[in-house]
Amino acid sequence: MKKWNIGWGVISSCNMKCQFCYSYSRRSECKELGLEEWIRFVDSNHERINSINYGTSENTLSRDWFKLIMHIRSKYPAIRQAITTNGYLSIAIKDPECKAAFIAAIDEVDISLDFADKKCHGVLRGQPSAYDWAIETLKLCREYQKPSTIVFLGSKVNLTRENIDGLFAIGSKYGTMLRMNIFRPAEGLNEKTALFIPDGKIIEDTIRYIAEKYSVAAINDPLFSSILANTPTVDPSGDCSIRILPNGNITPSTYLIREEHVVANIRDENVLEKLEKDHSLETIIKPKLPCECMNCVYANSCRGGVYDRRILWCGTLDRRDPYCPHSFSEKNSQPVPLGKTPVNSVHDGYLPTIFFSPTHN
Repeated sequence: MKKWNIGWGVISSCNMKCQFCYSYSRRSECKELGLEEWIRFVDSNHERINSINYGTSENTLSRDWFKLIMHIRSKYPAIRQAITTNGYLSIAIKDPECKAAFIAAIDEVDISLDFADKKCHGVLRGQPSAYDWAIETLKLCREYQKPSTIVFLGSKVNLTRENIDGLFAIGSKYGTMLRMNIFRPAEGLNEKTALFIPDGKIIEDTIRYIAEKYSVAAINDPLFSSILANTPTVDPSGDCSIRILPNGNITPSTYLIREEHVVANIRDENVLEKLEKDHSLETIIKPKLPCECMNCVYANSCRGGVYDRRILWCGTLDRRDPYCPHSFSEKNSQPVPLGKTPVNSVHDGYLPTIFFSPTHN
């Protein structure tokens, strides 16, 4: 029986207006489901759920979300639950009932923080309180001994050494790991998304800088893991992980959320068993080595790169990852070293992402 790692935005509401938001259009069109439908899905499919990370929107805005996580913890304690929050969690749990649910049911917290500078982060997020909320949530996690991660955008606007040093100083202060999500143009390639798309050299330089000064814990990105660390890794999108939108629609990836990427809905009977048996996810994501990768020394480890980047940039899995600079004839003679800090996160094996430790090891 396959166990799924699920990314789930149970509501569409958010209290920020991020300049780079990848899901605004889809969330604004969604007709949300309710608590009864969320619980019905979990009750019917719990044996096939390994973990749930609640993201996409700001789920802590919903009191029903707190009821959902308590239902899951009380009935299915083996399901690992995590929340990716913009920091509003620290405000939401001022309600005693919500606080009790957080303490009892949440195993891990991701806090979004893109700039170490309060003003810059607030402007990017369209919310002047964004920085303060994030810091308060880091304090909260430390107080209740909840494993936490600072997740930052990997984009053209914030991948500077000064900002990286600032974020890692915050991570060190609060004893948390850091994680970089490379920006994807999920809303399409246009003038707006072009402002955030980082050059591949910037990404490589950032990872190498962090490896030299801090520590790279894990590169869960088939392309960058292969060409920088000579280490094979698998893109789990659509294989063991799925994304659930507020209207219950299921897609294979965090960033593949358009209508053409929908394969099912959580209201469908025995939907996780159905996904395993009917191979519908493979109509969108099917492991396939592009012809242009055939003679590359990394062909067997990279396998063409990250699925969602190839689909979003190229419209097809017949093309290689847009961040691949060329076909390599020999392996990296100076690979990026991976640290010894273990990664124990629902995102490890859930989506292509990169983990760091503020401590050099």
